[in-house]
Amino acid sequence: MTVYEVPATSPYQWAFRILAWGAIGILMGILIFSFYEPDGINDSTNHPLGWLAVAIVLAAIVGTTIFGVKEGSWKLMRKLRFEVSDGKIIEMRGGAPSQIIEIPLNQIESLGDHRRWFFVIGGIPRKRIAIPKEVCDFEVLKKELVVASARTPVKVQTKIHPLSLLPFLLMFLTCLFFYTSQVRAVIVAAGVSALALQAVGTYSLWKILRQTTASKMVIAACVLTWLILAWLVYQRLSAAS
Repeated sequence: MTVYEVPATSPYQWAFRILAWGAIGILMGILIFSFYEPDGINDSTNHPLGWLAVAIVLAAIVGTTIFGVKEGSWKLMRKLRFEVSDGKIIEMRGGAPSQIIEIPLNQIESLGDHRRWFFVIGGIPRKRIAIPKEVCDFEVLKKELVVASARTPVKVQTKIHPLSLLPFLLMFLTCLFFYTSQVRAVIVAAGVSALALQAVGTYSLWKILRQTTASKMVIAACVLTWLILAWLVYQRLSAAS
């Protein structure tokens, strides 16, 4: 009897570290450059630098959010165990008896093949088991299920809900108004909104990642991004005075 589970090491940690430290390095360079302002530097140079900093902040927010969600989902997948025994596919969550789902192989109605998940649907009453493709020996498990159920996996398409893009759209709009408007009240409102959105995003990521090894690094990067954004708000308000 083979137990299938996700490896202990997340594959997203290195990608996040490269993204985070790269963004931090570039932003720190812009900060140092802005503080010391070499001779010959004027507003025509500072303005593009401000836009570059905003673009990096937005990229850092999007990147940390994406990798934060992936890391959070990896944390959840680590609690899953799968095995095929006694003519059934069994899913166990955290070892609790109440969190065990069983589907007899001869009662499998369909197999769904998603980008990151493999779905097994069937049983009486009807149940669904979602198997992450990151589990060790996934192809072995998939082949075993296909052969035992005599079913052909069907591609499953998922749609991105428009509301999931709302935070990024709001952040983009606040930054757009923040850097294009010449009205001080609009600049203040956009700056405060951008800082609030970043703070909410940081808190949301912290709730997802607080028990993972990457949580400290993620939050440190988010806090630094928030401080740099606060500095940009201060500079913009000073220039608009």
